[in-house]
Amino acid sequence: MGKILFVDLSSESFRVESPDEDLYRDFLGGYGIGARILYRLINKNINPLGPENYLGFLTGPLTGTPAVTGNRFTLVGKSPSTGGWGDSNCGGRFGPYMKFAGFDAVFVTGVSKEPRFLLIDEGKASIEDAGHIWGEDVYNTEDELHKGFGESIQIASIGQAGEKLFLSASVMNEKYRAAARSALGAVMGSKKLKAVVVRGNKKVPLADEKKINEIRKKLIHQIRVEKVGFSETYTKYGTPGVVGACAQSGDSPVKNWQGVGTVDFPSSDKIDYDFIKGNVLVRKYGCWQCPIVCSGIVEVKKGPYKTTGHQAEYETAAAFGTLCINDNPESIIKANDICNKYGIDTIAVGALVAFTIECYENGLISAKDTDGLEMTWGDHESIVALTEKIAKGEGFGKILAGGIRHAVKHIGPESEKYAMHIDGEMLPMHDCRFEPALGAIYKLDATPARHTQASCFFFPSGLDQTVKKPSPNVPSGRGKALYMITCLMHVVNCAGICMFGFLSTDYSALSEQLDAVVGIGYDTNRLLVMGERIHTIRHLFNLREGINPTKRTVPQRMLVPMSDGPNQGRRVDIDTMSKELF
Repeated sequence: MGKILFVDLSSESFRVESPDEDLYRDFLGGYGIGARILYRLINKNINPLGPENYLGFLTGPLTGTPAVTGNRFTLVGKSPSTGGWGDSNCGGRFGPYMKFAGFDAVFVTGVSKEPRFLLIDEGKASIEDAGHIWGEDVYNTEDELHKGFGESIQIASIGQAGEKLFLSASVMNEKYRAAARSALGAVMGSKKLKAVVVRGNKKVPLADEKKINEIRKKLIHQIRVEKVGFSETYTKYGTPGVVGACAQSGDSPVKNWQGVGTVDFPSSDKIDYDFIKGNVLVRKYGCWQCPIVCSGIVEVKKGPYKTTGHQAEYETAAAFGTLCINDNPESIIKANDICNKYGIDTIAVGALVAFTIECYENGLISAKDTDGLEMTWGDHESIVALTEKIAKGEGFGKILAGGIRHAVKHIGPESEKYAMHIDGEMLPMHDCRFEPALGAIYKLDATPARHTQASCFFFPSGLDQTVKKPSPNVPSGRGKALYMITCLMHVVNCAGICMFGFLSTDYSALSEQLDAVVGIGYDTNRLLVMGERIHTIRHLFNLREGINPTKRTVPQRMLVPMSDGPNQGRRVDIDTMSKELF
């Protein structure tokens, strides 16, 4: 769209910039452009929850175009959970409609004196009173804004978790879509910005409209007919389709990363997709113009977990299920709904619950500390109850809502060995002893503990013609392969398409779609250079803050070989991979 909006909430002022083409050519979009701009605007050592921080909403060049899965947007800012670079990727409809409203990106700084929301309506921006929705959950916030502006708007908002500056607060859109990592919902709350509302009908310019539509048809055929890559799994089941299998294969961490699925969680099939499809699925649900349609709306009609909302995706089901040895699927749906409603990261909350259970099991805390809750493995009632306490910031939940480092400080140093985090960010639900390259990504990416950045497990179709896929049992060579995949994934994320689309089509589709939309010749080498540039600017932001990824401490539990199960004896050699990666 060629325009970026800058908003200062302190002075309630706006400015619009039309960046030089070089910014787009060099950093593409998303967190690439976000990191380049914020490296200039944010001084080192600022308080992430202070007025000097910026919160950016950015799209990519493929967002809002016919490109397959071109519906993503990215949040950026200095992360209050890690103190370094923060970004979070999200689907839904907000990203395309922000472009239709006229802007590639919106950056917000300052702090409003009173609660406000930002309205961008057909290219015109205004700051509106949010007093009537401050204190409301995400669902009520969206309902109220739709009452005022109709159904044509799209909304990115925070719930009470963001307002209270919890260090796992998300920014939500379409009620259930979460930009959850890096705690950027807390940054939004610190600015007293309740929501960003967008509406518009502008058309995204296309270099070759005929060509991109032809490519779209070809890629949809790859997804629905040829069943390339992961497409069949995503279209049939979505991410819940792999929950039980991942628990048994060793992919999912079990019992707070200390257990083995085949031994400690043999009933994992109870929380698989079969339960969703056979019992609670209301309808399939997908992001804007997505041919995969991997998500679903569910309804639990009766019982203590009665609710209607979004299905629990893999990360959520593993966090509240496998990580906690909980085989009650309705309780997982309820926990997911609580997190969405209050606007808080399901990965972080599930991991905090598992941490609490292990601390309880080992006598570091008691029911007196946990407000009477008996925190034991698989006790779905206490898992849901503690989830709600965290989301509301009540009792012991308030301690956990302050972040894992705050919780360890409160409980005591003995609890650190049960805290599965890197620099304050809770580990996601993929065990690096199953896919060792993830160990390097968790430690070395600019946003630590981030499974969506890359791994040799997520090997896109066709790439094996260019680089050999290494064995997970051989550390040597994995770093070289990981470097290429990492650079490509940076381009995927910054282009504004979904990782699932990338993994469900031939990898050459990335350059083809960019070429048709942008009108610049792209090949794999050019994409790799661009990905490396994006990789570098994010790390430069951290290095200026004194954060050297090679010096990060990781939980030793994620490196210790298992004595049983499918990951038995497998070592995670981060040192060898990091030498090749850097």
